[in-house]
Amino acid sequence: MKELTKKELDILKEVLNLFEHKTICETGVHRISGGFAKADMFNYDEKLIDIELKWGIQSDCENTVHTEQWKLNRDTLNLAKSVEEKVKAITD
Repeated sequence: MKELTKKELDILKEVLNLFEHKTICETGVHRISGGFAKADMFNYDEKLIDIELKWGIQSDCENTVHTEQWKLNRDTLNLAKSVEEKVKAITD
């Protein structure tokens, strides 16, 4: 398996940060105290990067967490022009 380069890891960090932000806004949890989204890479190979997305609400009176798995074509890190384009390339 080909290791991710430092450049790929740096770009992936930006992509995951924007993916989290878009998830918070699209799910509406940004309007609720304790709303969150956290995206992490949990596996990769030469072609795909596997992403785990956890989002929901965690507070003193609510604990709702949704877990989803997504994929990003590794070539997208180098080919797409903007971080937004890279986030749009994430698929389930």
